[in-house]
This record gives sequence, C-alpha cells and structure tokens, in this order.
Amino acid sequence: MKNTLLIAVLIILGMGKSNAQDGELALGLKSAFPISDFSRYSSLGIGAELMYLNSVSDQFLVGGSLGYTTYIIDDLKILGQTIETENISFLPINFKAMYLLQGSKFALGADLGYAVGVNDGNEGGLLYEPKLIFNNNTLLLSVGYQGITNDGDKINSVQVGAAFKF
Repeated sequence: MKNTLLIAVLIILGMGKSNAQDGELALGLKSAFPISDFSRYSSLGIGAELMYLNSVSDQFLVGGSLGYTTYIIDDLKILGQTIETENISFLPINFKAMYLLQGSKFALGADLGYAVGVNDGNEGGLLYEPKLIFNNNTLLLSVGYQGITNDGDKINSVQVGAAFKF
C-alpha cells in the first residue's frame, strides 16, 4: 500500500512539473451520501482531495488526484445491544477527465482509479465517478455518483464537492 501511495504522489507531482503553465492545482472538500444497500450502515462520508488538471485542448482537461475519504459507520443494534463499529476509510488515487461544455461554465467529468483501503479488513477497490461540474476561475463545484467495488462488495454514494484552484 505504501508503494502504491508513493507512486501516485509522484505521478501527480510529476504531472504538475511537466506542464505547469497549462495546468491547475486544486484542493477540495466533499461530502458523500451513501445510497442503495450501503445506506443501511452509513449515512455520511467526508473527504478531501488534492488534484491537478492539465489542458489538452480548449474544452478537454485531464489529470490526477489523491484524496482521503471516510464513511461514518452507524453503530449496530442487535438484540437490544449496541455494538460500536469502525469507520471505513479510503485513499482514492484517480485519473480525472473533464469536458467543458461550450459557451457555459459547466463541464462533464469522470474519475477512474483505485480506492486504497486504510483500515483493517478494508481491501479497497475500483473507483469510478461520473459527475457534473461548475467551473469558474477560482472554484470547482461538483455533484456526482461514486462507486467503489471489490469482489461484489459495493459502496455507492452521491458526492457533493467544492475545490479551490491555486
């Protein structure tokens, strides 16, 4: 896991150094609202993300990101007994793509990567997130559907985020 994390950080930093005049660095916060089966165990997730986006053309940007997300797991009640549970946390490492819609400040985006599991018993999984983005000179606002899947286990959520550009 440490090697994967180190490689991801080096890739993101390398992308920033390779073409810094055309790229944007952004730091964001997000909220995750679990849906489907996972909503029985958690009602909220929170996270942060450091991302770099590089212009490929006037309307298309690509890049990468590294983040931290934790889902707050509700305590279980079984036969009148409350069992405390541990939150589920991930280090998402993503490839990002964003297509700017012509004549507007809106964009369509997609993230694809791997969510490295942080806590014991959490193996992580493939991460995907299509999203709608509002993009201006200093801010990215997004709403999307995120899925993390591994051997049939799924964590699905609606993500709402804000990122400030540097």
